[in-house]
Amino acid sequence: MDRLDYAQGVVMARVYEKRLLDKGKLDKMIDAKDADEAFKILLDSEYIKSAEGVDGVKNYELLLKNETSRVFKLGAEMLNDKRILEILSLKYDYHNLKAIVKGKVSGKNFDDLFIYSSDNNPDKIRVQFENGHFTDTKSEFIKALRSGEAIYEETNDPQMIDIVIDKAYYSHLKEISDSLAIDLFSEYVSSSIDFFNISSMLRAVKMGKSQNFLNQILVEGGGVSVARLISLSREDFDRVAVALKSERVGRALLECVDEYKEKGSLGVIDNMRDVFLSRLNSDSRFVSFGPEPIFAYLVAKEKEISIIRLILVGKLNNIPSTKLRERLGDI
Repeated sequence: MDRLDYAQGVVMARVYEKRLLDKGKLDKMIDAKDADEAFKILLDSEYIKSAEGVDGVKNYELLLKNETSRVFKLGAEMLNDKRILEILSLKYDYHNLKAIVKGKVSGKNFDDLFIYSSDNNPDKIRVQFENGHFTDTKSEFIKALRSGEAIYEETNDPQMIDIVIDKAYYSHLKEISDSLAIDLFSEYVSSSIDFFNISSMLRAVKMGKSQNFLNQILVEGGGVSVARLISLSREDFDRVAVALKSERVGRALLECVDEYKEKGSLGVIDNMRDVFLSRLNSDSRFVSFGPEPIFAYLVAKEKEISIIRLILVGKLNNIPSTKLRERLGDI
């Protein structure tokens, strides 16, 4: 990799970073008298570029989908190696694959759930999957689609479609990061797998699932082996966190033990995952040449979209500003 190839992309990323919503703007949205006012504040920003077809705050999800698509197009312009963009866009591709399989097995159309973040056109993939004839679809996608359909035919359980396709997603993601061999991306993917595995393990145990089930759903490729996680699966979360304190994600897990005990919600761990992955990108601001600052911008933009979604959902449900701030934590 020639880092100078990313010089122009880094300049563009620095410009786009300045257009991210600052805390003042987000605070105005939180303190708005209602959802409509919060939405108007949002549209007084870059988000107006994604407002086509959006008729008010009730269509906020369309706006955010449009914005995600717009930003990933910018990412494609900034990044010479599209594998780097895939580290972030692939989760939307696999989200689309889930919708495609569920649509086929249920006889319903879930095209409205599609997120267009890459060149992998979900409409075309759906048609090819329904016809049983693939032409230009990635082999990894074909395998995931067929595995999702097969597990549903075997179990008649839509949840198993999610499980099989999630596992395929993380395996694909690991292949990409290994092929890039860049520290930031290797750490990002490895840690993402660890958080996925730990969260999935805790959820499965709460549901009374067996260790056999854990073997089915957990993914190799993280810093913590699947075998080790299964050996810890009957422990309380605080003991799991202590046992993993020397691992890359260990400190982050310890930081959320008290909040998890208080709330008992896996959302606490998911929030910590986002914080941890943001921290991984923090040193990218010191990189002058290379893909890291571009990647860091895209991660920050995804986080911003996630925060906006939480704010708008909160305003639509008349959640008080104080409560909303508490849910959002440090923004």
